[in-house]
Amino acid sequence: MAIELDEEREILRHLVANIPCAVCQHHYEADDVRIVDHRNDIWIAAVRCSHCGSRGLILVMVREEKTELVSDLTPEEWARFQEMPQISADDVLDIHEFLRDFDGDFTSLFGDKAG
Repeated sequence: MAIELDEEREILRHLVANIPCAVCQHHYEADDVRIVDHRNDIWIAAVRCSHCGSRGLILVMVREEKTELVSDLTPEEWARFQEMPQISADDVLDIHEFLRDFDGDFTSLFGDKAG
C-alpha cells in the first residue's frame, strides 16, 4: 500500500518536528516545517524555530522498504482477525472509560496465559 504524496508530506513534517533546533535546542512544531521539494528519496524541509526565530534546511532520506509481518497468530486466528470490523473511535472511548474506572488485576481480567 503506497502512501499518498500529501500524507507523506504530513508524516515528514511531524518527523522533522522531533528534531531540535540547532541554535536553541527547542523542538520544532509541525507548523514550523515546510516541505520545499523532493527528488526520489531525498526531501528538503525548510524550518523556522518558533522559539528563537532561526531558519534552516533539513534533508530527509525516505526509503520505502518491504517489511515482513511477524506474528504468533495461527493462520486460522489471523483469518478471524482480518474478518473483524476495524476498531472505531467509540471502541477506543469505551475502553478508555472502562480502564479509567478499573481497579483490579489485569491478570484476572485477561486470564493467566503464561501459567
